[in-house]
Amino acid sequence: MSDNALALTLTGLILFALTNFFPLLALKAQGMTQELTLWKAVWAFWLQGFHVLALLLAANLILLPLFELLTLLWVLCAMRRQQNSATARFLYRWLIKLRPWGMLEVFMLGLLVALVKLGDMATLVVGPAFWSFAFLIVCMAAATAVLDPFVVWNDLGKEKSRVH
Repeated sequence: MSDNALALTLTGLILFALTNFFPLLALKAQGMTQELTLWKAVWAFWLQGFHVLALLLAANLILLPLFELLTLLWVLCAMRRQQNSATARFLYRWLIKLRPWGMLEVFMLGLLVALVKLGDMATLVVGPAFWSFAFLIVCMAAATAVLDPFVVWNDLGKEKSRVH
């Protein structure tokens, strides 16, 4: 079980890197092309004066997914080494608390709506990061589904009553 979660987590880290370093979309209108990456989207909101929205976007699209993937990797490695790790328990506790705030699926839904709405006004080219982002969502959901919190707490040497 943890081998599957480890494979999905490592795949998720690769997809996360692809999502952050390649264009998500390209908009072609009136002879000009504008590429959009996640970082450019955050920066565009910041430049427009929407600082809180830019920070929330960065947190939900970049920081929380990276924290989730790295925490899963840390916890799974601790479980694999059969280590009673206080750091792994601490990180996993925070992962459970912060997981509902990471909303990659909501962003993807908004992106799909934007694709449909903007399709009449300009030519949209789906970039490689769009597909890696879609698969990242699936990988993260699958890794979470495969990993049983009861087993994690048991392997990390923590009582099960504090999971929720």
